[in-house]
Amino acid sequence: MKRTVNIVDIPVKMEKFYGVGKMLHPDIEMVESAIRIIPPGKLALMEALGSKLARDVGADISCPMRIANAVKKISEKRSLPGKDNTLPFWRVIRNNYLLPNSKSTWLCIERLEEEGFELIYTEKGEIKVNDAQGRLFRF
Repeated sequence: MKRTVNIVDIPVKMEKFYGVGKMLHPDIEMVESAIRIIPPGKLALMEALGSKLARDVGADISCPMRIANAVKKISEKRSLPGKDNTLPFWRVIRNNYLLPNSKSTWLCIERLEEEGFELIYTEKGEIKVNDAQGRLFRF
């Protein structure tokens, strides 16, 4: 069965940030497929993940809110007891190297530390990957 890809015009209110063009509204399966290829010891920025998905379907960008929401839903679903949490959602971080806010943050911390990442707490109490710069995955 062929998947329907949802591509829309970049909304007018977002043109000042992204210009005129096409925006992908990715589904969770698309986001999961991109996360699946991030190797151990590497991290992917949400923006890079979105860019990869947009390139794959010929769009200019992916909707950043839909990417963030999909990552959050995936992490919360996959971190439940008894669920398959082998999809490395903990390797996807925000563009400022902060961990996404979700109910699964504890599992992300645990897995990132197991993979050798140094985490620091900001003054606001957010968790940041300290050594992310040199360990970014390029899709």
